[in-house]
Amino acid sequence: MLNYIRAEIYKLLRRPYTYITLGVLLALEGLYASMFAFHNSHSMATPFGGAIVTLVEMGAIGFCVCLLTGDIVFAGQYKNSTLKNEVSFGLSRARIYLGKLIAQTLLSIVYLAIMMAFFLGLCAICLPMESSAGFYSAQEGLAIVGYFLAVGLPLWIGAQAAACMCLFLIHGEMAASFLHVGLIFVAPSIVEVAGLLLEGGIGELLLKVHAYFPNTMLSNAKAVVGDPVYLGQAWIVGAFWVAVCTAIGLYGFHKKEIK
Repeated sequence: MLNYIRAEIYKLLRRPYTYITLGVLLALEGLYASMFAFHNSHSMATPFGGAIVTLVEMGAIGFCVCLLTGDIVFAGQYKNSTLKNEVSFGLSRARIYLGKLIAQTLLSIVYLAIMMAFFLGLCAICLPMESSAGFYSAQEGLAIVGYFLAVGLPLWIGAQAAACMCLFLIHGEMAASFLHVGLIFVAPSIVEVAGLLLEGGIGELLLKVHAYFPNTMLSNAKAVVGDPVYLGQAWIVGAFWVAVCTAIGLYGFHKKEIK
């Protein structure tokens, strides 16, 4: 397994796609940080703490990045007919599936670390550290962002497992992407609306289920900053999504005919 993971990491490190994607994400972050710097030079200054807490409104980007890292590692293997070569070579399907899932997850974590360090460092350089009226201090801002990332990490990993499942079960990358978007962003809304329309126990159950979708939990995290119970729930939900999506993906991949 370790050799397979090393091979996957070696391949993704040699793909321009890996660095182009990271470069685009960092460029967008730089543009976002520059907006605060521009605003500060023409109006009331936004301090470091006030700028970085806006990250709590952008958790959905993490779910989208999971698709990008999944695509980088999976590398269109159905389209290029390379997955059948790995199976024919004698590698177990469980090793192939889990190896790619781990490689995707590691790449996403590296992306997250680089992007957070880049944005926080840029804001620290370009924006005043002293707090002003109506804004969070630097220490408060870092505490909020830290809690948000602690809640978001298991949920993003759960979404990564969902992305891996979609890529293995669906032949077309576009169709797999739509399925992933449907699971993460559309399904919670459908479940919520159904829960509101249906009366009785079923409606209440659906509303409870809606509260434990990754995107819903991450959106609600900003209202409960510092709550250790909610943090624990997020890790349980993330682990649940990893377990369920991996089980479904492995089962479907074992049954799938590779052409």
